[in-house]
Amino acid sequence: MAAGALVASLALSACSADGDGGYATSFDIAVSNATEPYSIPWLVGKDQGFFEDRGVTIGDIVPSKGGGTTIRNMLSGDLPIADVGFTSVLETQGSGADLTVVGGATQSVYGLDFYSLSSNADIEGINDISRWAYTNPQSVTQALTFILPQVAGATQPIERVSSGGVGEGVALLEAGDVDVAVVPPSVVAKTDKFRVAVSSADYLEKFQQSVITTTPEFAADNPDTVRAVVAGYAESVDHIRAHPDDAAQLYADYIGIDLEAAKTIVGKAVQYDNWGAGFNADAIEQAVQAQRVAMDTDDLEFCNLFHDDFLPDDVSDTLPDECK
Repeated sequence: MAAGALVASLALSACSADGDGGYATSFDIAVSNATEPYSIPWLVGKDQGFFEDRGVTIGDIVPSKGGGTTIRNMLSGDLPIADVGFTSVLETQGSGADLTVVGGATQSVYGLDFYSLSSNADIEGINDISRWAYTNPQSVTQALTFILPQVAGATQPIERVSSGGVGEGVALLEAGDVDVAVVPPSVVAKTDKFRVAVSSADYLEKFQQSVITTTPEFAADNPDTVRAVVAGYAESVDHIRAHPDDAAQLYADYIGIDLEAAKTIVGKAVQYDNWGAGFNADAIEQAVQAQRVAMDTDDLEFCNLFHDDFLPDDVSDTLPDECK
């Protein structure tokens, strides 16, 4: 989530020059909210060898807080490539940082529904919310707290509360300190104490939650590594669509939930076309609009972020009209 966003990052565990002047390509993957569907394409790609087939070895999946933290780590040199919340990339772009988006990742709002307590009869829908929790600044969830009320036509005053993470947001909700918070699918699958107050997909059909990002320098020096990561992700997405039950088994084993619950989560993600390695104009445009609302500005440049040199030939490559 970036949910903030919503967000995975590839931590380079070995990036030293080899004898031929190239780079070792052994990565750990840090995934924001690693128990959620963001991790599934990486789990599948690792299990099926889609990255190794292209010369990239995937190590462990490492949890990450998301927000702007992964971006800062990447810019400091700790992370050469990141699957990070798109709103965080936009926020960083506004500050003048130099980033390159080389692929898509999560392109729907599935998993970012806002829940109230089932016992709270005062919160039935978006018009009843006055204290709204999001995860971290610069996250997708923060942007959603602005764009969802706007799209829904809600006009009541809203206090937005940064919880510091998904689990922390759930704790605030359970304590009665906020009216709604994101409750991820893995938690909803285990309890009936929460009720959907805002189904984000009812208002936003497509939304670029995260993108595969690197620095221009790393992309220029390691184009084959970048292409391998994006192509491996694309093949993983195709495999999930063709074999959802296999993906669900991997996911269930990884986070320790019932297989039928995992099948439901994966099935809904496929239904919402949740993942895509390419560029989707509608998803990008909606996320940019959300960030413009959150930042209260129309002056948000983003077109120069996207570079299609690293995309496989068989994935979408469309950008919003203002980029043409």
